[in-house]
Amino acid sequence: MNCDKYYPYTAMPLPYALNALDPHISEYTMYFHYEKHYKGYVDKLNTALKDCPLMQNIPLECLTKMDNADIRNSAGGVYNHELYFSSLTPGGCEPSKDLQGKIKECFGSREELEKKLIASGMGIVGSGWVWLAMTREKHMVILTTCNQETIDLDRLTPLLVIDIWEHAYYLDRQNRREEYLQNVMKCLNFNSIEL
Repeated sequence: MNCDKYYPYTAMPLPYALNALDPHISEYTMYFHYEKHYKGYVDKLNTALKDCPLMQNIPLECLTKMDNADIRNSAGGVYNHELYFSSLTPGGCEPSKDLQGKIKECFGSREELEKKLIASGMGIVGSGWVWLAMTREKHMVILTTCNQETIDLDRLTPLLVIDIWEHAYYLDRQNRREEYLQNVMKCLNFNSIEL
């Protein structure tokens, strides 16, 4: 993901067709998620920055930590969604040999990693995100954030993120968040992770 993005922001192209994640995530859900929610955050961020010329030269990831709530929340909505869409791929994919080794070292197995991701997603009260990240010591960790918050991007490198807002699953799964998370595991884009 290119984090060196600046105002005015444009929506990143979705890296696959809207229907490419079927049957795990429907075209209907992806349309609203990408076209309405994500692009809505891009528009809100541009509006929030329009009259703030000093902030227009700050990279997107830095805007996610601003004191200004409108800018911070909109920037988080853009940043988190772009990583989320990049964290998915049609049919999923296998981790590289090096990544398999790191997953085994940190979680025991891919199955255990997926169980922990699902459990973390189920543990969020309300809306938020589940992150797989790398520490400075090269240890993989799972973290959660609320609303449009990001993890500490100064100390951690995000590898994958899963959207736990209801708009990510409600049209397909209603209140069955765990079913959504199980389906996301079948679409994880391990090729997007660089160690």
